[in-house]
Amino acid sequence: MRLVVALLAALACSSAFAQEDIEAIDRTSGIIPSLRLSFDIAGEPAGAQGPAVPHSGHGIEIGLSGGSGEDTQSFSGAPVVFGGRIFLPGTLQHEFDFGFLEVAYRYRHFFGASRVFGIEAIGGLGIASLDLTTTSGTTRASDKLENWGLVGGFGIVWKFLPSTSLQSRITLFGSGEREGVTGAARLDVHVAHALARNIALRAGLVSWGIVSQRAGEDDDEDSLNSRIRAGLSGLSLGLDLAF
Repeated sequence: MRLVVALLAALACSSAFAQEDIEAIDRTSGIIPSLRLSFDIAGEPAGAQGPAVPHSGHGIEIGLSGGSGEDTQSFSGAPVVFGGRIFLPGTLQHEFDFGFLEVAYRYRHFFGASRVFGIEAIGGLGIASLDLTTTSGTTRASDKLENWGLVGGFGIVWKFLPSTSLQSRITLFGSGEREGVTGAARLDVHVAHALARNIALRAGLVSWGIVSQRAGEDDDEDSLNSRIRAGLSGLSLGLDLAF
């Protein structure tokens, strides 16, 4: 989670805020599901195990992932402004749902005659959605933040068995907007196993970081809303359909 938050710092510009930031970070989010649909468009043909086993070439990926989390935040000093409400210093309970849809070009390359170790890079478009509810002893507010933006990522793949591989990928999202989801970052590590030529299962760990910046360096005044930093981490279970 610390690595993900550090990467998000590059997506958010610093500015002076009169409000307290919202921090909703759940490090025990349970199972975080994902679905990935991919199509080969050029490059090496799939081997005997089928396209579900990673191989060199160009492709298109459509991915859907997300999860839910909750966190408790205690603060003092400046108030929190969220959803048209003002929360005075004290304790806040946050509950949130996060969703991410991406459509990206993917390039993979495996090295050497054995084609065991490989790298991959992705680039495309995505939409990130954060539905947050914040509650205090006397006040409750909800807001849904959603933005389109650019997606980029880099990963490594190690095929330690013919149909089984260790995969790690970092993915970055940026919208260029301040009042919705400004940026998001995902770090995942999975073991993937091809069950059939076109079907693979992934299981491992994933960590998400999400930022709503609320104000930019070119703004004359800060946003009235508190900046939001959210995150979730947990076990990941994914289904891959490859063609």
